Formats: sequence, structure tokens, C-alpha cells
Amino acid sequence: MCAAIVGAGIGGTATAHFLRQHFGPEVHIDVFEKGTVGGRLATVTVNHQDYESGGSIIHSLNLHMQDFVKQLGLKYRKNVAGKTAVFNGEEFILEETDWYLLDLFRLWWRYGISFIRLQMWVEEIMEKFMRIYKYQAHGYAFSSVEELLHSLGGSGFLNMTHCSLSESLLELGVSQRFIDEVIAPIMRVNYGQNISIPAFVGRN
Repeated sequence: MCAAIVGAGIGGTATAHFLRQHFGPEVHIDVFEKGTVGGRLATVTVNHQDYESGGSIIHSLNLHMQDFVKQLGLKYRKNVAGKTAVFNGEEFILEETDWYLLDLFRLWWRYGISFIRLQMWVEEIMEKFMRIYKYQAHGYAFSSVEELLHSLGGSGFLNMTHCSLSESLLELGVSQRFIDEVIAPIMRVNYGQNISIPAFVGRN
């Protein structure tokens, strides 16, 4: 059996890993990559220190990535002491303080309940998406991505592949200000993309 994988980012390399795990040495795997292995998982060196310049956050519910961390003997870096702030390119428009209740009030004052709407939306989606691990554990397979998504979240999941994150959040009642000042920078950091990415990609 032969398999060709195009791209050696985290998706391509993980696919090669799972193919080898499932079929053993009987499968011949070729991985084609025009750039460097790792895709957007990259580092840059500044003043003799290495910093993550691509995907650097592993969600606690991403069970495969959690497993890779264990298999490869990687260690989580402890959070660096500091505070969160929102910067608009000219000034800090919101800064975290030492007072939790004050921070909540200021967050509400600037963005209303947008952050609550977002959190509830993400939790609802993730609860449905987690079914994928049960499917994989039992060896279920689907003939198309569309079938898989529909089995996980019905037409709602399929619709999120056809509309932008920005459109979905506005429809949800999230404010444009919250999207521009909070969501857009997160998408830049996580994916190197803007808020026009499909909603299904930006949901986490």
C-alpha cells in the first residue's frame, strides 16, 4: 500500500503518524513539502532567545496534540508573569489590573456581553466536536468531510464552513468592536489570518 501526503505541516505530519500507527510498516508513505517541515509551527530567534512565531497554543481539548506532547517528551512552558492588554497600534485601550471584578466591569463596559456570547458559542461547538474522538476510537470513517461535519454538528457545522468568522459572530450578537479589537488579533496570532476565515476554523 502506498500513500502520498501533500504538506508537512502539523496536519500532514500527523496524518503520516496515524497512517504508520494504523497500518504499520506495510504502508509506504511519501510526504511532499515545498517549504520546511512544521508549517506554521515555527520559531524566530531574537537576542539569542527562541520565540514561537506560529501556532503556539495547544487547547486542552485537543486530545491528539496533548498525546503528541507526551509521546515526544515535550514540556509545557509555564505562563510568563504579566498582564493582558488590548493595543490598537497607537495606545493601550484596555489593560488588565490586579482586581478581577474591576477587570470584568471594564470588559463589560467596553464590549457588553460579547465575551459571554462568544464563550457560550465556543463551548456549544466544542461539546459537539468532541464526538470525533469517539468516532475515531471505534474506527468510524466517512466518505467526505461534509458527512463527518454533518454527523458531528448537523447543518450548523456545514454552514460554518461557508461563512466567515466575522459574519457568524455578528449574527451571534458579538459587537464589531470586540471582533476588531479582540478576535482579529487572536486570529492573526493563531492562524496568520484575518476574520474572513471560515467560522468553523476560528471557532476555537
